[in-house]
Amino acid sequence: MSDTLFKIKQIVSLILFVAMLSLMGMITSRPIMILAYAGFFLAVIAIMYFLMRKRQRHFELVQSSSNLFNKIVGGVLLALALATPLLIAFRTSVIKLPAELSSGAAFGIVGGVSILFLALLFAAQYMINVKGKELPQRIIGYVLFVIAAALPGILMSRVDSSTSGIGSVYYVAMAVLILAFNGIGLITHQD
Repeated sequence: MSDTLFKIKQIVSLILFVAMLSLMGMITSRPIMILAYAGFFLAVIAIMYFLMRKRQRHFELVQSSSNLFNKIVGGVLLALALATPLLIAFRTSVIKLPAELSSGAAFGIVGGVSILFLALLFAAQYMINVKGKELPQRIIGYVLFVIAAALPGILMSRVDSSTSGIGSVYYVAMAVLILAFNGIGLITHQD
């Protein structure tokens, strides 16, 4: 019975995860894009599932890639994590930058905020998971995490305080977070 309940929880959490990611389609101002995003994320998850299932044997994953390949892919993911906010800010209308800000200053601010965001998150993760044997270090980690979580919304509220503006910057922050943590995971993974 508990195995069935576990499978049901997995399926429900997967559905909720895809539903939340598909809401990124709202930033295009076309409701049909919610379904397009849902289809895209379902396809990606299905491909990942079949690739992992193909490599799985007796519930243990068999590692077939080299450490160098993992480090290269991890580096590419980290570079994408840093480049994503810049690309979205300058190539789309998702994040509205102040008109009086020069391109160089905007580039520096967006890049600096991205680096600060990731540094706070990695420091929080380090304080909680690695140094977290003592309560004060865990508390510092959680405080850093709260600061990092509030940073995109606080900065965006100075430029565009609408819910779509603040929500858009959090979708970008979520994409940066996913790319960065996967990149760091691949780089620091040890057998």
